[in-house]
Amino acid sequence: MYRLKDLRRIGWINIGGGLATTLTGLIAQLIVGFNPLGVLINNFSALLLFMFGWFMFNQIVMASVYNKLVDAGGRAKLTRLATPLETPPAGRWGQSFDRLEIGLMAVWAGSVLVVQLLLGANFTLPMGGLAGGWLAGGGIGRLRFAAKLGQEQTEQQRTFYFTDTALGPRTEIAFYSARPDETQPVGSPMAAASGILGPTVLPPGVKRRAVSPVSTPPPSQSETRSSRPDPK
Repeated sequence: MYRLKDLRRIGWINIGGGLATTLTGLIAQLIVGFNPLGVLINNFSALLLFMFGWFMFNQIVMASVYNKLVDAGGRAKLTRLATPLETPPAGRWGQSFDRLEIGLMAVWAGSVLVVQLLLGANFTLPMGGLAGGWLAGGGIGRLRFAAKLGQEQTEQQRTFYFTDTALGPRTEIAFYSARPDETQPVGSPMAAASGILGPTVLPPGVKRRAVSPVSTPPPSQSETRSSRPDPK
């Protein structure tokens, strides 16, 4: 699972990859003979527009994950870990996750270069700016999510972990907490009431209130009179 520092690292990698892809597309269009001024305007305009648009879309998608952390009902469904995760997640093919992310950025930049050189001047779209804006917008979205996540970790005294760096609706969330009220096992109310699990575990500093025995109220005068035998 991915930690907070892992999300930040992936965010910066995506931002750097987006800028590198934009620059690669710009150079490729200059090589095939486009007007330099038009290339600059088109690519950087596409970069800014797509970066802003994809960033806003990311905020909408990530809001569903963030709501699980701030909503009491959503927090109750999270998986609690016994120990914190200190190591980064294992990547594929024997590579770390950050190397794989850097490799994907290189693939994007290389694809933009190859497609533009193959199609030449017939391909007029600023593909470098479009792809770069998409990558950079996703990176900025992850950085903003990580910043808000850091505030929640401090307020809740928890450390959160995520199964997906895209932070979509299907992302599973786990947490670790060293708070005493979350490290003690707590039985269900029905089991505690029936005496199966014994007395309910209370947090430190909370005293159990004594329960007075239930006394039967004395019978009323009407009930006493009705219980006497009729002299007749």
